[in-house]
Amino acid sequence: MEVVALVGASGTGKSQRAVIVASELGTPYVLDDGLFITNGRILAGRSAKAESTKVAAVRTAIFTDSDHVRNVQRAIRREGPEKILILGTSESMIDRIVTALGLPDPVTYLRIDEVASESEINAALKARRRLGQHVIPVPTLEVKKTLAGYIINPLRLLYRGGRLHRPLMIEKSLVRPPFSSLGGFFMSDRVIMQIADHVLRTMEGIRAAVPPVITMRDGRINVSVTCAVDSQAELARILLATQEKVKTVVEEMTSIEVSRVNLYVTEADQTR
Repeated sequence: MEVVALVGASGTGKSQRAVIVASELGTPYVLDDGLFITNGRILAGRSAKAESTKVAAVRTAIFTDSDHVRNVQRAIRREGPEKILILGTSESMIDRIVTALGLPDPVTYLRIDEVASESEINAALKARRRLGQHVIPVPTLEVKKTLAGYIINPLRLLYRGGRLHRPLMIEKSLVRPPFSSLGGFFMSDRVIMQIADHVLRTMEGIRAAVPPVITMRDGRINVSVTCAVDSQAELARILLATQEKVKTVVEEMTSIEVSRVNLYVTEADQTR
């Protein structure tokens, strides 16, 4: 099985382009926001857009629930696709999805700006920020089976161009999930610092000397920590485990990608 990833920040139009990109790749199979989709049908999964909070939506999208994972895995085995297109906000998100589902590593990572124009991306961002609109790349009738009661508008268009040799009729659904209709949210550096500090306090063998320092660049977080380690012999293992734990917990609780966790060791006990 061949896996291709389409990567782009939230709201840049990945789901809008999913059917087109999948068709150009020669596959009808798409994994998007917790759903396994083909030819306008939801084969398995649970939509992240049905969740009531942003954090819950992220957890659904990266398949953290074992029942959800088994449901989608069974459908993939049953269909036996030669190729699947997976959508995600970052390469690390894609990697977490393929790991959770036991799929091969992607052979290609496509960026949203490789398959959509700047004006298309800006239009998608405007719809997300001003209207809270999200796209599910299946017809409205299919969406209503699992998302009954949501604000749903059908979207039907004829696409010509790209590498397709024939026009492609695309049916999509615009939805406004619960977490979009509750207004925006702001995550302060202090909150992120407290999350990282809490993680450090739970790690065996490491002591933070001062509170973590949080910096943000291009929508991603860098966490810097000055710390002491209890055992020089276990230094590498302790630091690696700490980096991974801080990154995982901060991403899960804030829905913001952590690009780096920098650990600066000021002391390592040489007696152990």
